[in-house]
Amino acid sequence: MLSRQVELGELQARLLAWLQKKMPDANKLAITNLERSGAGISNETFLFNLTWQEHGKSQSEGMVLRCAPRSFPVYPDYDLSIQFRVMKALHGSEVPVSRVHWLEQDAKVLGTAFYVMRKIEGVVPPEFPPYHSFGVYFEATPDRRAKMWWAAIKAMSQVHKTDWKKLGLSFLGVPKGGTDPLDRQLDYFERYLNWAKDSPEEQQPILEAALKWLRGNRYVPARVTLCWGDARMPNTMFSPDGDVLALFDWEMAFLGDPQADLAFFLLLDWVDSEGYGIPRLEGAPGRDETVQRYQELTGWEVDHLHYNEVFAVFRAGIVMLKVLKNFKKLGVAMDQKDAESNNPCTQRLASLLSLPAPGAPARQTTRVEDITVTVQFRLTGDGGCDWYAVCEKGMATRHEGVVENPNCTLTASAADWAAIQRGELDRFNAWTGGRLKIDGDMTLMLQLEEAISRLNR
Repeated sequence: MLSRQVELGELQARLLAWLQKKMPDANKLAITNLERSGAGISNETFLFNLTWQEHGKSQSEGMVLRCAPRSFPVYPDYDLSIQFRVMKALHGSEVPVSRVHWLEQDAKVLGTAFYVMRKIEGVVPPEFPPYHSFGVYFEATPDRRAKMWWAAIKAMSQVHKTDWKKLGLSFLGVPKGGTDPLDRQLDYFERYLNWAKDSPEEQQPILEAALKWLRGNRYVPARVTLCWGDARMPNTMFSPDGDVLALFDWEMAFLGDPQADLAFFLLLDWVDSEGYGIPRLEGAPGRDETVQRYQELTGWEVDHLHYNEVFAVFRAGIVMLKVLKNFKKLGVAMDQKDAESNNPCTQRLASLLSLPAPGAPARQTTRVEDITVTVQFRLTGDGGCDWYAVCEKGMATRHEGVVENPNCTLTASAADWAAIQRGELDRFNAWTGGRLKIDGDMTLMLQLEEAISRLNR
């Protein structure tokens, strides 16, 4: 969720009062270590520890609070209860999800609908910076990356093979025969696209051409399964050994052709690497072998992958359009003026459908190990200073002062930059909240996050 900071003290007091009503047998109930977590593009997530006494015994449990958007929504008609009900139904099945405890749809309690679930200890590949340039997947060996990838594909296949009727997931909307599974999704995303536009007169030629193509090339799916809807690595939690512990973000779950999830997983991996000009990491399995493994896991033929790749980029392109419009409203500095119509998704759609490119590509795929990059830091306030990093072959060295013509310039208060390095302030939240500004080639900056972070340790 894109919004300004939430006052944690007030949030904690109101949440505690609500929990006391949910846990009438608990004595000395207390919330500790409440903190905001993650990038939060569509939801806002907080972590906390809950301690209490019950029947003379001390109890404690790590919890996760997920809130519906208060402002700058990404999806139309957002219904937080959908992901709660899906996760509740899936708990105990072959699909790994966290255990959900309570759902509250009365916005008067915390200012928005929310639910509370159990916290699982694990690691999640980041979306910002992209996991091909930073974090657990980036730091893993090639063999460990392959293990994580295959574990995620297996977990996705378990989603598709689950008996959604037996689990009571018909509330997602059971499609009729024929092309209805596709029609339902296309109708939703056509409405989504119109909602995302600033006015009925706004033109999005690439997205509109893709919708026309998708309607004109519909097919009858061989099967209808539960679909994750937002299948990607940053929605997957792993153990230190690379096994999947949980799948997150079920807000877009639907009943339809499972090939939609497979195509979306492949597409989002491309966006988080070559789509932003970042090379895919060694050990990351490719498209063809991933399709082959998925067919082996499910026993189903992947026979409409191209259609679903177009559908995946179309869906992601509408989400990207809305997120970019929200950035503009927030005043977030963007280094590409035509990003709403010319971005990795519209570029990819133009390529898949042989359409004229929407503009020049934002950047070519660049290995930071092959070039010299200079990043200027302007840290303000108490303890502030000017310094710059020179990165050669992926190794960074620190220099005091100001350098001419840097590839990018980062501006933040010294306190906020220190909090980011300690992991206390999320980079994405700092950027969208106006506390972190990056001018110049942001992608190069993201590729050098790990090397630059070492200078601050």
